Amino acid sequence: MKHPRDPDAVDIGAHLSDPGSSLHKLFARAGQLGAIQAALAQWAGEPLASSLNIANERDGTLVIYAASAAALTQVRFQQQELIHFLRQRLGLNITKIETKISPPASGG
Repeated sequence: MKHPRDPDAVDIGAHLSDPGSSLHKLFARAGQLGAIQAALAQWAGEPLASSLNIANERDGTLVIYAASAAALTQVRFQQQELIHFLRQRLGLNITKIETKISPPASGG
């Protein structure tokens, strides 16, 4: 049995295609962070790439979580090269990289 549609309901596709909608902005943001993650993996190569995750990018600062202190140190040591790479590859206006150790996974 097909349920009648609420007259005030809006199709999710309408939200996705509306640049002003929160859902559209969320998907665009996720896509941008995904592109940065892919570029980071290409720049770092394995095994370092699997130890790094993009946490955020805002106001010219890229926040990267590293799985270990060794991975964190490598990124810190080469952060200017990474900034240059991301500017060239993605056109990002990054001026600073903030690195942190990944928070522990919550068990439960």
